[in-house]
Amino acid sequence: MDIVVGPKDGFSERIAEYLNLTFVPLHRRVFPDREICPRIVDAIKGKSVLFVSRTSGADAFHPNRYLIELYLALTNLKSLGAKELNVLMPYFVYARQDKVFREGEVVSAKAVLDLLKNLGVKRFYTVTAHMQREEGKLRFYDEMECYTIDGFEEIGKYIKAKYNPENPLVLGPDLTASSGAETVAKVLGISESSALEKFRDRDTGATETKGELPELNGRDVIIVDDIAATGGTMSKAVSMCKEKGAGKIICAVVHPVLAQDCLNRIRNTGAEFIGCNTIESCISKVHVEKKIAEFIKQHS
Repeated sequence: MDIVVGPKDGFSERIAEYLNLTFVPLHRRVFPDREICPRIVDAIKGKSVLFVSRTSGADAFHPNRYLIELYLALTNLKSLGAKELNVLMPYFVYARQDKVFREGEVVSAKAVLDLLKNLGVKRFYTVTAHMQREEGKLRFYDEMECYTIDGFEEIGKYIKAKYNPENPLVLGPDLTASSGAETVAKVLGISESSALEKFRDRDTGATETKGELPELNGRDVIIVDDIAATGGTMSKAVSMCKEKGAGKIICAVVHPVLAQDCLNRIRNTGAEFIGCNTIESCISKVHVEKKIAEFIKQHS
């Protein structure tokens, strides 16, 4: 790769710095009706490009805007003569649907990757993809090089450095988060982690959380998940931990989507709330740029 192209948000520049590549800014213009016009003014012709596409939780329509900007920017890079296109999408939008859950639905994760493949993208990188929590190649898509980079390890490092919890329990608020809980526990040097069970009504979206927790008696609890959207699952887990006598509770997510009233919902429980900076938000304290750059160096 020769250059990193992305918005001037600090994140893209640090990716370029860690990769020892030139940074080229993406200029964003937004029209009154919210149409967007990404512009690149530096020389691109003949260059191998890593395009960084990071969303902001401040934009209520960010998944759609994020994806359209990506499409327009990649189309622009092709027209400007880029030799090779690679994409870093820290938060993989539309990744929830990696299979058909109800008849008539689209597999949106595959549709997004098909879009990128058809634009000529060679490699795709994301952080803790929703359908695959462990690091490595995305298993469900083999039509181009697709990788997911572990964000839970960086959460563990941050918590160890900032909080240094004693005798903690690391908890996943549902079974799909159990591998993330295990990763954080390993970084903290403890053997104990657990996970609750979440049941979702496919038609209404309503969820129910069940599971048995040990008596916590003032122990610190770290609740980890890949995404906090509305915060309902995580706030329920906080309540269950409090009922068992937990002391300090830290909620940590890789992707702080923070839709609706998620931020206040978690904070009103009294729990600490942190996330990775895969999405720009007020709780994005855990930096993943260095980890991403190290992975890209090994897989490019």
